[in-house]
Amino acid sequence: MPTHDAPQHPLAVILNAAFAPQLDSGDVDLVVFDAGSAFEIQADEWTLRLEGWPVAAGFIALDDEPASLIERQAALDAALDDRHLAGLRHANVLLDDAIVAVLEDSGDELSAILSRLIAVTGEDLLAEDAGA
Repeated sequence: MPTHDAPQHPLAVILNAAFAPQLDSGDVDLVVFDAGSAFEIQADEWTLRLEGWPVAAGFIALDDEPASLIERQAALDAALDDRHLAGLRHANVLLDDAIVAVLEDSGDELSAILSRLIAVTGEDLLAEDAGA
């Protein structure tokens, strides 16, 4: 049975840290399934599901997912604002790129697109450091 009460599971702690501002504002919810074997970050237009510990599977779903890949990519771009992307990138970094890996391995085209959007490379980190 799903719950909003996240246990002190390591993945729940990481997702809470990465999405703290959005969780506090109600922009996203963290939903726990099966006593911590699966977690979802749910926003108005999208849901990210992560399963296992360490993270072994995951995918992104849009609430209204168009039929064509081009339309799904446009819908994903429209659904994810800068704060959502920042939370996803932060969670991915905290999980040592596990989110990118499971999204790439999912076999889902939309999840693969998201993996490329949130992947943080060494060049990205250098650019962030230079701007700080």
